[in-house]
Amino acid sequence: IHSMSSRADGPFVAVNCGALPKELIASELFGHTPGAFTGAHPRGKKGKFLSAHEGTIFLDEIGELPLDIQAYLLRVLEEREVIPLGGTEAIPINVRVIAATNRDLEKEVEEGRFREDLYYRIHVLHLRIPPLRQRKEDIPLLVNHFLEQKMNSDYISVTPQALELLTKYDWPGNIRQLKHVIDQAILN
Repeated sequence: IHSMSSRADGPFVAVNCGALPKELIASELFGHTPGAFTGAHPRGKKGKFLSAHEGTIFLDEIGELPLDIQAYLLRVLEEREVIPLGGTEAIPINVRVIAATNRDLEKEVEEGRFREDLYYRIHVLHLRIPPLRQRKEDIPLLVNHFLEQKMNSDYISVTPQALELLTKYDWPGNIRQLKHVIDQAILN
């Protein structure tokens, strides 16, 4: 989406929201001023949203964000500006936001774990990617892609029998699990 957009020349910043420590999420996403909190960088930090200015920010696993950060994120999206932690002045931003999650956000909203207003703000265009077990025809393409990424040569290939076994498996871990298996096979 980013590469084919008018923002392709701008930055692409990917953030795994589920991997950020809860105490540092706001600082990582929105930045902080010098001395904003104990352990803060002495020169402050720009944050992911400012780093993505004029480009795209990809918020992977957005369903993992705590409710208080969701409220701040909603404000950033509505106002199109960021106030770094410890700061007082708003900094205008121009970013495209792409969000992904493996959670059912409608259910998360119903159960009070995801803000309804944020859900409707980010749910402009919804692309559902079916699990790998429902699109087994993609497995040979993915296997070849992973091999090309790792090897950059023709030294390793997958036998038709191995490819058949890979295609028959249901892959509960989806593409990440398939990639892991290919990585292991290359190393062994």
